[in-house]
Amino acid sequence: MTDCEKLSLAAQAIFGQLKPFFPPDPWNKPQWIEEGVVIDNGQHDLRKSADRAKLIEKTEATLGSFVEVAARSYRRKNGSLEGFEIDHFGPMIKNKVELLFILEELNFQIETMDLVT
Repeated sequence: MTDCEKLSLAAQAIFGQLKPFFPPDPWNKPQWIEEGVVIDNGQHDLRKSADRAKLIEKTEATLGSFVEVAARSYRRKNGSLEGFEIDHFGPMIKNKVELLFILEELNFQIETMDLVT
């Protein structure tokens, strides 16, 4: 539950890994703002614990939704979920899992090692 006013160098390096996940929107409006702020259906200041938790939770929910949709489609096509565990989910799942891992790494860095306030 740690907030920080400024990202440490280690947290900045992790935060920099997030940039490809927040390209400009279709109107070319930036979704990436320096020093810890991203836009993803609202503004999230990743220096704040509540915003990090909210974005992690949203990403986990998105992953769950992708898996549910894929499972429904697989069951409709195959009559059961037998073999579903080895079914390929595709690039959307990979993208969201990568985002989740980076967000969790940033959260861990800030919660355990970032003493910059």
